[in-house]
This record gives sequence, C-alpha cells and structure tokens, in this order.
Amino acid sequence: MSSNETALSSDESLTSSNESTMSTIESRVSKKVRPTPAEQDEALANFISQSRVTLDTILATPEILTLLAPRGYDSAKLNVGLGLQSAAQSAFTVRQTAIGDETKANQTVTSARTAARIAYFDFRETVRAAYRGVSERQALGVVGTIPADTEKLLTLARSGYAAAGQAPYSTVLSGLGYNGAGLSAATATLNTLQSARSAQEAARSAAIAATTARNDAAKALREWMQALHRITKIALRTRPELLGRL
Repeated sequence: MSSNETALSSDESLTSSNESTMSTIESRVSKKVRPTPAEQDEALANFISQSRVTLDTILATPEILTLLAPRGYDSAKLNVGLGLQSAAQSAFTVRQTAIGDETKANQTVTSARTAARIAYFDFRETVRAAYRGVSERQALGVVGTIPADTEKLLTLARSGYAAAGQAPYSTVLSGLGYNGAGLSAATATLNTLQSARSAQEAARSAAIAATTARNDAAKALREWMQALHRITKIALRTRPELLGRL
C-alpha cells in the first residue's frame, strides 16, 4: 500500500471513528433521561430544605430585610413563605410514611398469598389423591391450575373448602386432614389474605392522597419561592455579597 493510500485509510478510519462518536453523543442527547422516583424525592427534599435556609437567612439578615421590605417582602410576608415551607415539609413527611405503609402492606399481601396458595395446593393434591373421577374433582373446584389472580384464587378456594365440608366429600376428606379443624385452618389463610388485600387497598389510597397533597404543597412553595427569588435579584442587584448568601 502506498503512503497516500495509507494516509487515506487512516483518514477514513478517523472519520468513521468521529462519526461513531458523534452518533453516540447525539443518541445520548436525544434521549431524555427521566429521573427515578428516588431521585425526584431527593430533589424535592433538597428544595424544601433549601427554601427554609433561604427564608431563615433573609429573616436573620437586617440588611437584606431592609432592601426587600419596600418591594413587598417584609417579615410578615416572609412568614407566609415559612408557613408554605412548613406545610410542604409536613406533607413530604406524611407522604413518605404513607409510602412506607404501602410497601409493608404489599409485603404482607405477598406473604399471605404465598401461604394461601400453599394451603390450597395441598388441598388440591389431596383431592386428586382421593378422587380420580372428573365429576368429583369439578365439584371440589380442582380443575385446571391455581389462578394467578388473587380474587379468583379466593373464590375458587373458598368454594372448594366449602364443598369439602359437606357430604359426600366430607366423609372421605375428613380422614385425610380436612375435617372441621383442617378446613378452618385452610380457610383462615384465605381470610388472612383477604384482610391483607383490604389493608393494601387502603394503604394504596392513602399513598395516592398523600402524594397529591405533597405535590400541591410543593407547587405552592415553589411558586412562592420563585417570585421571591426574582424580587431578591432586583432588590440586591447592587449588593452581590448579600445575594451570595442566598
């Protein structure tokens, strides 16, 4: 290969590399990376905390107060901002607690569902061992597979346990562990799951309401602080050392 060909090959390689790099950069820029819920919560917590620092600094600095008061931001107006900050902080805390309660409720449902499915699986296997006929198995609800849907599981299992406690099935199944006590124990797993599901729905509703309240409180504080920052930049334009404290 001649020197010119070598140089051309090198230039083509470099061009290809640059194009690849630019393509990667453009791809990253074009993709809007959305912050995760945890990152959003952290950013909001930082904003609420910083708002309090800003307001406390202004109220504790007579020079800043003197310059802001003529523009409508005296101590009384700033205390309104403190009220909004306190409301946002409280709503943030309530929402965090609600999210924690929902997480616990979800975990409780998962555990209760597992216990109910195991109990129902054992019942179904017992029925299959006791009866080979399709009609008997259908009467006891032992057809197909265990439903993945929780509500369907509850309905099917309750129906099967109820049928197992009645003649003629009770005569056979009572001797295989599904007497009164056995059926009560199996049914108890369903009751526990149903109660857990109700608690889960309540926790979910509370979390949604708390999130809405937090967002509303944060929005009110953000709008108020944005207005304050605009006025502050005007009032302290000739005092950059004071503006730097904020």
